[in-house]
Amino acid sequence: MRILVLGLGNLLMNDDAAGLKAVYRLKKIYNDKFEDKLKIMDGGTLGLDLLPYIEEATHLIIVDAVDLDLPPGTVIKIEGDDIDSVFENKLSPHQMGLKDILFAADIIGVKPEYVVMYGIQIGNVNMENQLSLEVMKGLDHLVKNVQLEIEKLLRLL
Repeated sequence: MRILVLGLGNLLMNDDAAGLKAVYRLKKIYNDKFEDKLKIMDGGTLGLDLLPYIEEATHLIIVDAVDLDLPPGTVIKIEGDDIDSVFENKLSPHQMGLKDILFAADIIGVKPEYVVMYGIQIGNVNMENQLSLEVMKGLDHLVKNVQLEIEKLLRLL
C-alpha cells in the first residue's frame, strides 16, 4: 500500500493556493517519516503529468480549494463518484486536469483503490497571492482532517 497526498492549486490565485499550503504543512509534520508508505506532493497545476505518481498509489488523498457555494473556509470531505461532480464547477484549469487524470487512470487500470478529496471553500481567487481571512482560519481544520485521514490509512499498513 502506498498513500499519495496530492495538493493542488495555484499559489498566485489567493484561495486556490489552500491545497498547496495544506500539503506544505503536512510535509513538515511527516518530514519523510513514512517515506516508503507515504508521499506528500505539491501537484500544483500539473494535470496529466501527475499520472505516474497516481499510478504508484493505492490510496489517493486530494487536497484542493473548491467552489461549492458554501461559506468561505468550510472544509469538506468528498468520496467516490461525488469527486467528479466537484470538478464540474472548475475553479481553475488544474481541476479539469485532475478529472481527466482520474478518468485516464481508471481506463488504463491504475486508478487507486481508494480516492478521497478534502476541499476548502474559497472566498477569493484574485491574483493577490494571499489567502482570504476565512480560508486562512479554515486551513488548520483542513490540515487536521487530512492528517486524521493519513493516520487512519497508516494504521491499515
